[in-house]
Amino acid sequence: MSYWENKKVLVTGGAGFLGSYLVEFLVEDGANVTVVDNLERGRLENLSAVIKDITFIQKDLRDPAICEEVTMGMDVVMNLAAKVTGIHYNCHHHGDMFTSNILLNTNVLEAARKNDVPRFLVVSTACIYPHDAVVPTPESEGKRGTPEPTNEGYGWAKRMAEKQGQYYAQEYGMEIAIARPFNAYGPRDHFDEGTSHVIPALIKKVLDSNNPVIVWGSGNQSRAFVHAKDFAMGLKLVTEKYPAADPVNIGHDQEVTIKELVQMILKMTGRNPRVVYDTSMPEGYPRRAADTTKLRAVTGGWEPAISVEEGLVEMIEWYERTYGNSEG
Repeated sequence: MSYWENKKVLVTGGAGFLGSYLVEFLVEDGANVTVVDNLERGRLENLSAVIKDITFIQKDLRDPAICEEVTMGMDVVMNLAAKVTGIHYNCHHHGDMFTSNILLNTNVLEAARKNDVPRFLVVSTACIYPHDAVVPTPESEGKRGTPEPTNEGYGWAKRMAEKQGQYYAQEYGMEIAIARPFNAYGPRDHFDEGTSHVIPALIKKVLDSNNPVIVWGSGNQSRAFVHAKDFAMGLKLVTEKYPAADPVNIGHDQEVTIKELVQMILKMTGRNPRVVYDTSMPEGYPRRAADTTKLRAVTGGWEPAISVEEGLVEMIEWYERTYGNSEG
């Protein structure tokens, strides 16, 4: 019998890009899922495959009273509610990113405590790691230095969320899982230029026939991109198998440079615009990839398996179906 069979599971932010894949996996495993989302960035269409099998509540979790209401009676709370944007927004709005994410974690976690919810997932981020982190990055690097400067407000909020989860586990006996996801991408991602991540930003520029295509930074920076389905499966497995208030990376060590990424997208779309690398713009970490030693250990050998090539094809096709050549 699945751990999730008949469990009452709340997924906050569950109509979002990543949360919607997690909800699908939970429904498949027999959970009774409730999704709470304010739909500022989430979309009901993301849940179309399972909407008849779940309870959906449109509420704003910045209100502590609402958090108490929706966590009541739950067996597991998986807190994916967060303010997540791209490097452009992050590096100019550290205060907003810090405060918004501190509030969301504190409100939901405290409500879960008050309602005696046994198990809770804190979703952290690889942005908590310092700029000079060892690559591939082990979890121990999260205790050193300060978060990477372009994401510092967001990174500190997530570091605080991890500590808060650890303290609640110690003081109140809650079972707390802590996941540190690396760069996620895939269908259902956000394509708005002001807040999108690098892959959707590039796909949109290319498919909207930008010429030249402006790429931030040198293009030599590298990332290990994690498909949203792998990301969601990692969250599910870590919550199920390792509620030890001990952070676990969700990622892999297969790095791709941004220049390589641009060339893949051009080849897959058959486009040939001029590409300009704007080195006056921030590019974040020089390299980012996960050490998955702990992930494999706590999940029985699992790690992300969907290749970036496979994921890009899927994402490009989804963008063309959803937006065509119009603005996203």
